[in-house]
Amino acid sequence: MSRWNALCGANLLLLLLVVAVFLGRLLVQRPIDGIDEAILGWPEPTVLGFRSMAAISGVLVGGALGLSGLLLQSLLRNPLASPFVLGVSSGAGLGVIVAMALAILVPALSIPAAGSIVPAAAGSLVALLIVWAIGTRRGLIDPIAVILAGVIIGTLSGALIMLVQSLVPGGVRSDMVLWMMGRIPESPPVQLLWSSGVVLLVSFVIAQASSPAMDVAMLQDDEAHSIGVNLGRLKNTQFILAGILAAASVTIAGPIGFVGLMAPHAARRIVGPGHGRLVLASTLSGALIVLLADVARQWIDLGTGRLPIGVMTALAGGPVFLYLLKRPGGFRWNS
Repeated sequence: MSRWNALCGANLLLLLLVVAVFLGRLLVQRPIDGIDEAILGWPEPTVLGFRSMAAISGVLVGGALGLSGLLLQSLLRNPLASPFVLGVSSGAGLGVIVAMALAILVPALSIPAAGSIVPAAAGSLVALLIVWAIGTRRGLIDPIAVILAGVIIGTLSGALIMLVQSLVPGGVRSDMVLWMMGRIPESPPVQLLWSSGVVLLVSFVIAQASSPAMDVAMLQDDEAHSIGVNLGRLKNTQFILAGILAAASVTIAGPIGFVGLMAPHAARRIVGPGHGRLVLASTLSGALIVLLADVARQWIDLGTGRLPIGVMTALAGGPVFLYLLKRPGGFRWNS
């Protein structure tokens, strides 16, 4: 793909992201025949403020998941890798749930909202480390073993989350259940947004600077070493950044599945396989997917309220995962 086409693709993603931001702000809930219906219109200033905060949250969450997914796919050389599939999001969710439970059971251990990224990062990195250890055979990464290990770690994390939920009061338990479904907050703590924004910005800069090495790392290890790439340092960097990015997204919105899987593949179709373009394109694609899912869920009302955004992304991402798993040629990168 030519540089000009890649530039046009990146500009298209940016334009679509701006459109999604404005579309989400123009959706208004108004009573029609006694039922609240979503229509296009300019909201009240107070509502507009909440919508703007939700847009910022969605961009940060989606951008972090998209970039984390790209780093994991490059790290494992596996097109099915993503924070959710590998259990990283579930591990981060477990870290946050444990911190929330401790704050309730032992108030002295409570931490501010911005500090919740610490237990989330710890949970995500532990989950990723376990998956890495299980999925490595004689120093080589087995793509199938990594996916299976991620599924098991995600399931175990989910079971531990339910165990922790059973230990807290009923009202808090229901809040935890809703949080685990994934939601874009309309009034998040400003400190949390700042800390997550710094994490995303620093990770983006490091990933962009590492993009030439990431291109070389897609070759065999011997070839990459012969070119002069320090694979150990590169993989450690990708490992840590992917975990922290997943933690930042989970801290804001809870576990949201499949965004980290879909965003890098969508970006490859638009800008090509070069990581110098993919870092930005995957970040923009992730943000766009989350914002569009948030817009879609506001239009859908099944009579019991709006669907959680995690449900929307899972309904879209599940078929994508199955397609990537089943398509002719198996694992390949020219998607």
